[in-house]
Amino acid sequence: MEQSLSIERILKELYHISGFRICIYDTNFHEIAAYPHELGCFCGLIQKHPEGMRLCVEHDTMAFGRVREQEKLHIYKCHFGLYEAVAPLYSFGALTGYLMMGQTLEAGPDAGRMPYEKALPLVSDPAALEEAISRIPVRGQSTIDSLVTIMEVCAQYITLSNRMNLSKNELVSEVHRYIEKHYDQKLTIDDLCRQFFCSRASLTRKFRETYHISIHDHICKVRLENGCRLLRTTTLSIGEIAFSCGYGDQNYFTRAFCRTYGMTPMQYRKKETLSPI
Repeated sequence: MEQSLSIERILKELYHISGFRICIYDTNFHEIAAYPHELGCFCGLIQKHPEGMRLCVEHDTMAFGRVREQEKLHIYKCHFGLYEAVAPLYSFGALTGYLMMGQTLEAGPDAGRMPYEKALPLVSDPAALEEAISRIPVRGQSTIDSLVTIMEVCAQYITLSNRMNLSKNELVSEVHRYIEKHYDQKLTIDDLCRQFFCSRASLTRKFRETYHISIHDHICKVRLENGCRLLRTTTLSIGEIAFSCGYGDQNYFTRAFCRTYGMTPMQYRKKETLSPI
């Protein structure tokens, strides 16, 4: 897993250098990794309005299409006048995704005028809009060009990563093994998607097709099976076992255990203790 961690780290470091949100998309234009995970204030505010969301998706899709066609990085301004950049990601010559960096305004006395005028019809609170625009990074053109060059290096790095090369069968197999190893940690589907740089829809569908169980149910199954093992082989308290199996709450562990085995953890321990060897 070190490789995937290093990819996330480079996204994080590029964000700290630039102040721009960095995203990875698959070839179906689904976001599969980002740092920060949340949208910026301006984009989040705009996309609350259906027309704002439509305009953002439309411009992003056009940019992805251009990158697919021209097979090179594309820098552009979105509908609201913010600079964004998209670079292709390849695996053995085949397009496997996109790296996007944005959003920023070019430095100047009227830098925020265009986004304000374009966005105002979509926002009910002008003061909130002004606050959101004030938080958009503002950079000189030479700085933007330099950061885009660094972004291209990131794209080349990610292109060489195994995470972009995994087939769906290999992917779900790795996810399965990861759950078996890390069941004692916080695990959500979104966490797994970020870890393996894949879309939620693709991962959940392929996992169920392969193992005939949902990811959520498999995580619960692995945790409860290990709970049974600890109940049989240790003298740990129920609370300690719950925590060791990834449950932050003893009551939640007990309810899940009862639903699956028809008895409480303590009843299970007594039953197994009394069972003949």
